[in-house]
Amino acid sequence: MKDKIKLFTDSASDLPEFYRAVYDVGVVPLSVIFGDEEYKDGVTLSVVDFWKKLADSKELPATNQANPHDFVSAFQPYLDEGYTILYIGISAKLSGTLQSAHLAKDLLENERIHIFDSRSASAGESLLVITAAEMLKQGHTVQEVLEQLEKDRASSGAYFTIDSLTHLVKGGRLTKTQGLVGSMLRIKPILRVTKEGTVEVEDKVRSTKKALQTIVAKAKEHNLDFSTRKVAVVHSLGAEAVEELKSLVQQELQPREILEGLIGPTVGTHAGPGGLAIFF
Repeated sequence: MKDKIKLFTDSASDLPEFYRAVYDVGVVPLSVIFGDEEYKDGVTLSVVDFWKKLADSKELPATNQANPHDFVSAFQPYLDEGYTILYIGISAKLSGTLQSAHLAKDLLENERIHIFDSRSASAGESLLVITAAEMLKQGHTVQEVLEQLEKDRASSGAYFTIDSLTHLVKGGRLTKTQGLVGSMLRIKPILRVTKEGTVEVEDKVRSTKKALQTIVAKAKEHNLDFSTRKVAVVHSLGAEAVEELKSLVQQELQPREILEGLIGPTVGTHAGPGGLAIFF
């Protein structure tokens, strides 16, 4: 008899609703905190409402990891039904959410729970979730899926640029002095997701056009056969060069497919408005 397998991710993946529905993916929410109000990402706060609140808020919001109880509540009903669980989560270097999943596994004392660190976030997670979903639908075992995810993660990459340095300074990625100087010089930082799953400043350029050219050029330096891969072009609210970035990706990388999406609350809190990214 074929194993029943339930696929999970967390809300930091920004997994588009289409894929959630088609592959019946469970999503464990992280929290976003505005002042004294805490919201569950995608449950009590939609992506659209988040960006509206961010625009109206005088202070930057904070995020909170999913806790072990969130995972126990999500996993238990499926374990009771005899399912095997595969959870693909946000980088352990970016959030304590993955650790919460491990603690939930210990609490549930069940070896049918498999936890995979995407070492990424947003569309970087989503691309791995979609690969897993497609393979499971084709009848692959969890072990076969995990082996493929390891390969995909090893060759994956992500580059992005943001409109304002304010969120990076608040998040401790840049000092206040760097932020002030950068803003005065209208510098646009280029960031990357490292192989370890951290976010680092990779480069600094002076214009949006140069930023787009740089992130696509850096993806090209990976020397991958993009004709076999999906590339995600995602943005935060207010980004004006989405179509331009898509055109560049199509022209320079010629991927098998381009996925497009809006960055959600968990990642958007740290990136801020006007961000543009490619994940592959």
